[in-house]
Amino acid sequence: QVALLGLDVLGAFVNRLSGRFKPYIGTVLLPLIDRMGDAKDQVREQAQNLILKLMCEAAPPMYIWERLAVGFKHKNYRSREGVCLCLIATLNIYGAQPLILSKLVPHLCTAFGDSNSQVRDAAILAIVEVYRHVGEKVRIDLTKRGIPPGR
Repeated sequence: QVALLGLDVLGAFVNRLSGRFKPYIGTVLLPLIDRMGDAKDQVREQAQNLILKLMCEAAPPMYIWERLAVGFKHKNYRSREGVCLCLIATLNIYGAQPLILSKLVPHLCTAFGDSNSQVRDAAILAIVEVYRHVGEKVRIDLTKRGIPPGR
């Protein structure tokens, strides 16, 4: 309950400050990544929604993703899975144009070998979404990174 209310308060700040919230993004993103690893589904979902709201109101998506990419290496598997799911949501909302996917694909390739199956599945879903938006360039990039063509 406390985490949900805290996320509500942060959302209100983002609504109120809009672009002026940009200097605080670095401060709030790491705790948001932690919240994406919360035990409660509702908290994880609201943390992801707040990250998407930051992309919409406070800063461009790639600005957020440059700071959010550390979540691919988070110690909590739910946070790693949440970052992959957040990438899928970002692609569905904004498409591939505002993102530099060549910076994010290596993180997804690393997540293919994650010890947790949920993270691996989320990474595969994310790369499928990247492929849907970009096309054959991704397949070529994956082949260069040593991912077998069958996979």
